[in-house]
Amino acid sequence: MRILALIVLFILATVLLVAGWDFSRFIARADRAVQPDPPLNAEAVTALTGAADARIISAIQLADSLDLPVLISGVNIDTTPADIARIANVAQPQIDCCVTLGKAAATTEGNGAETADWARRNKVTRIIVVTSEYHMDRALLELQRAMPEGVFIPHAVTTTKVRPGDWYTDATTAKLLVEEWIKFRLAGLRGAAFDQGSTG
Repeated sequence: MRILALIVLFILATVLLVAGWDFSRFIARADRAVQPDPPLNAEAVTALTGAADARIISAIQLADSLDLPVLISGVNIDTTPADIARIANVAQPQIDCCVTLGKAAATTEGNGAETADWARRNKVTRIIVVTSEYHMDRALLELQRAMPEGVFIPHAVTTTKVRPGDWYTDATTAKLLVEEWIKFRLAGLRGAAFDQGSTG
Protein backbone atom coordinates (compact mmCIF):
# COMPACT_ATOMS: atom_id res chain seq x y z
CA MET A 1 0.00 0.00 0.00
CA ARG A 2 2.83 2.38 0.84
CA ILE A 3 4.44 1.80 -2.55
CA LEU A 4 1.11 2.42 -4.27
CA ALA A 5 0.66 5.66 -2.31
CA LEU A 6 4.13 6.82 -3.33
CA ILE A 7 3.40 6.05 -6.97
CA VAL A 8 0.15 8.04 -6.79
CA LEU A 9 1.95 10.96 -5.14
CA PHE A 10 4.66 10.85 -7.80
CA ILE A 11 2.09 10.88 -10.58
CA LEU A 12 0.20 13.77 -8.99
CA ALA A 13 3.41 15.75 -8.50
CA THR A 14 4.39 15.14 -12.13
CA VAL A 15 0.97 16.22 -13.37
CA LEU A 16 1.14 19.41 -11.29
CA LEU A 17 4.64 20.21 -12.54
CA VAL A 18 3.66 19.68 -16.18
CA ALA A 19 0.48 21.73 -15.70
CA GLY A 20 2.43 24.53 -14.04
CA TRP A 21 4.99 24.54 -16.85
CA ASP A 22 2.27 24.59 -19.50
CA PHE A 23 0.39 27.40 -17.74
CA SER A 24 3.58 29.46 -17.49
CA ARG A 25 4.13 29.07 -21.25
CA PHE A 26 0.53 30.11 -21.87
CA ILE A 27 1.07 33.22 -19.72
CA ALA A 28 4.32 34.05 -21.54
CA ARG A 29 2.59 33.87 -24.94
CA ALA A 30 -0.25 36.08 -23.71
CA ASP A 31 2.27 38.57 -22.29
CA ARG A 32 4.21 38.74 -25.56
CA ALA A 33 0.99 39.14 -27.57
CA VAL A 34 0.44 42.68 -26.28
CA GLN A 35 3.36 43.83 -28.46
CA PRO A 36 2.43 42.37 -31.85
CA ASP A 37 4.75 42.55 -34.85
CA PRO A 38 3.58 44.81 -37.68
CA PRO A 39 1.16 42.79 -39.83
CA LEU A 40 2.65 42.34 -43.31
CA ASN A 41 0.85 41.43 -46.53
CA ALA A 42 -2.49 40.97 -44.80
CA GLU A 43 -5.67 40.82 -46.84
CA ALA A 44 -8.30 41.31 -44.16
CA VAL A 45 -8.95 41.80 -40.45
CA THR A 46 -11.22 39.86 -38.14
CA ALA A 47 -12.17 40.94 -34.63
CA LEU A 48 -13.52 38.34 -32.22
CA THR A 49 -15.99 40.08 -29.95
CA GLY A 50 -15.96 39.75 -26.20
CA ALA A 51 -16.52 41.77 -23.08
CA ALA A 52 -14.13 44.50 -24.20
CA ASP A 53 -14.95 47.04 -26.93
CA ALA A 54 -11.17 47.51 -27.33
CA ARG A 55 -11.15 44.55 -29.74
CA ILE A 56 -13.60 46.26 -32.10
CA ILE A 57 -11.94 49.66 -31.81
CA SER A 58 -8.47 48.26 -32.48
CA ALA A 59 -9.64 46.17 -35.45
CA ILE A 60 -11.36 49.09 -37.16
CA GLN A 61 -8.41 51.42 -36.58
CA LEU A 62 -5.98 48.82 -37.89
CA ALA A 63 -8.10 48.01 -40.93
CA ASP A 64 -8.51 51.71 -41.71
CA SER A 65 -4.76 52.31 -41.54
CA LEU A 66 -4.09 49.34 -43.86
CA ASP A 67 -7.16 49.84 -46.09
CA LEU A 68 -8.48 46.32 -45.43
CA PRO A 69 -11.98 44.85 -45.05
CA VAL A 70 -13.11 43.81 -41.57
CA LEU A 71 -15.23 41.03 -40.16
CA ILE A 72 -16.46 41.52 -36.60
CA SER A 73 -17.35 37.98 -35.57
CA GLY A 74 -19.83 37.14 -32.84
CA VAL A 75 -21.76 40.41 -32.86
CA ASN A 76 -25.02 40.48 -30.94
CA ILE A 77 -27.95 39.92 -33.27
CA ASP A 78 -29.44 43.33 -32.39
CA THR A 79 -26.22 45.27 -33.05
CA THR A 80 -26.36 47.72 -35.96
CA PRO A 81 -23.66 49.45 -38.02
CA ALA A 82 -24.56 52.63 -36.15
CA ASP A 83 -23.74 50.90 -32.85
CA ILE A 84 -20.33 49.85 -34.17
CA ALA A 85 -19.66 53.36 -35.51
CA ARG A 86 -20.44 54.79 -32.08
CA ILE A 87 -18.15 52.28 -30.32
CA ALA A 88 -15.28 52.96 -32.74
CA ASN A 89 -15.96 56.70 -32.86
CA VAL A 90 -16.08 56.78 -36.66
CA ALA A 91 -18.67 57.85 -39.22
CA GLN A 92 -21.25 55.21 -40.09
CA PRO A 93 -20.38 55.21 -43.83
CA GLN A 94 -16.95 53.87 -42.85
CA ILE A 95 -18.69 50.89 -41.24
CA ASP A 96 -21.22 50.47 -44.04
CA CYS A 97 -18.53 50.28 -46.70
CA CYS A 98 -15.91 48.09 -45.16
CA VAL A 99 -17.15 46.23 -42.06
CA THR A 100 -19.15 42.99 -42.02
CA LEU A 101 -21.08 42.21 -38.83
CA GLY A 102 -20.99 38.46 -38.26
CA LYS A 103 -23.92 37.43 -36.07
CA ALA A 104 -23.75 33.63 -36.32
CA ALA A 105 -20.99 32.92 -33.78
CA ALA A 106 -21.66 32.52 -30.07
CA THR A 107 -18.41 30.75 -29.12
CA THR A 108 -14.75 30.83 -30.12
CA GLU A 109 -15.35 27.70 -32.17
CA GLY A 110 -18.19 29.57 -33.86
CA ASN A 111 -15.84 32.51 -34.51
CA GLY A 112 -13.57 30.12 -36.37
CA ALA A 113 -16.37 28.79 -38.56
CA GLU A 114 -17.81 32.25 -39.21
CA THR A 115 -14.42 33.73 -40.11
CA ALA A 116 -13.55 30.81 -42.39
CA ASP A 117 -16.85 31.13 -44.25
CA TRP A 118 -16.45 34.90 -44.69
CA ALA A 119 -12.80 34.58 -45.76
CA ARG A 120 -13.54 31.95 -48.39
CA ARG A 121 -16.44 33.93 -49.80
CA ASN A 122 -14.20 36.98 -50.04
CA LYS A 123 -11.21 34.96 -51.32
CA VAL A 124 -8.79 36.06 -48.59
CA THR A 125 -6.36 33.84 -46.70
CA ARG A 126 -3.98 36.18 -44.83
CA ILE A 127 -6.04 37.55 -41.96
CA ILE A 128 -5.10 39.71 -38.98
CA VAL A 129 -6.79 38.40 -35.84
CA VAL A 130 -7.74 40.98 -33.21
CA THR A 131 -8.76 39.69 -29.80
CA SER A 132 -7.68 39.91 -26.17
CA GLU A 133 -4.17 38.83 -25.27
CA TYR A 134 -5.40 36.01 -23.04
CA HIS A 135 -7.80 34.74 -25.74
CA MET A 136 -5.34 34.68 -28.65
CA ASP A 137 -4.10 31.08 -28.23
CA ARG A 138 -7.60 29.60 -28.36
CA ALA A 139 -8.70 31.96 -31.12
CA LEU A 140 -5.80 30.92 -33.36
CA LEU A 141 -6.44 27.25 -32.58
CA GLU A 142 -10.09 27.42 -33.61
CA LEU A 143 -9.41 29.60 -36.66
CA GLN A 144 -6.70 27.30 -37.97
CA ARG A 145 -8.91 24.27 -37.37
CA ALA A 146 -11.79 25.85 -39.30
CA MET A 147 -9.57 27.13 -42.10
CA PRO A 148 -6.37 25.07 -42.45
CA GLU A 149 -5.35 26.99 -45.56
CA GLY A 150 -5.51 30.32 -43.73
CA VAL A 151 -2.60 32.36 -42.44
CA PHE A 152 -3.63 34.08 -39.22
CA ILE A 153 -1.62 37.02 -37.94
CA PRO A 154 -2.14 37.75 -34.21
CA HIS A 155 -2.74 41.33 -33.14
CA ALA A 156 -3.73 41.28 -29.47
CA VAL A 157 -5.20 44.05 -27.38
CA THR A 158 -4.73 44.35 -23.63
CA THR A 159 -7.97 43.81 -21.73
CA THR A 160 -6.83 42.34 -18.42
CA LYS A 161 -6.47 44.56 -15.34
CA VAL A 162 -2.73 43.83 -15.20
CA ARG A 163 -0.36 42.37 -17.77
CA PRO A 164 -0.61 38.56 -17.99
CA GLY A 165 2.94 38.26 -16.64
CA ASP A 166 1.78 39.97 -13.45
CA TRP A 167 -1.31 37.77 -13.07
CA TYR A 168 -0.40 36.79 -9.49
CA THR A 169 -0.85 40.41 -8.35
CA ASP A 170 -4.55 40.58 -9.24
CA ALA A 171 -7.12 37.93 -8.31
CA THR A 172 -9.53 38.83 -11.15
CA THR A 173 -6.82 38.51 -13.79
CA ALA A 174 -5.53 35.29 -12.25
CA LYS A 175 -9.01 33.73 -12.34
CA LEU A 176 -9.57 34.84 -15.93
CA LEU A 177 -6.24 33.43 -17.12
CA VAL A 178 -6.66 30.09 -15.35
CA GLU A 179 -10.15 29.69 -16.81
CA GLU A 180 -8.93 30.59 -20.32
CA TRP A 181 -5.97 28.21 -20.06
CA ILE A 182 -8.36 25.39 -19.16
CA LYS A 183 -10.66 26.29 -22.08
CA PHE A 184 -7.66 26.39 -24.43
CA ARG A 185 -6.49 22.94 -23.37
CA LEU A 186 -10.00 21.50 -23.55
CA ALA A 187 -10.37 22.92 -27.06
CA GLY A 188 -7.13 21.21 -28.01
CA LEU A 189 -8.30 17.90 -26.58
CA ARG A 190 -11.62 18.23 -28.38
CA GLY A 191 -9.82 18.81 -31.64
CA ALA A 192 -7.50 15.86 -31.07
CA ALA A 193 -10.47 13.61 -30.35
CA PHE A 194 -12.22 14.80 -33.51
CA ASP A 195 -9.09 14.20 -35.62
CA GLN A 196 -8.70 10.73 -34.13
CA GLY A 197 -12.33 9.90 -34.90
CA SER A 198 -12.13 11.18 -38.46
CA THR A 199 -9.06 9.06 -39.21
CA GLY A 200 -10.25 5.97 -37.38
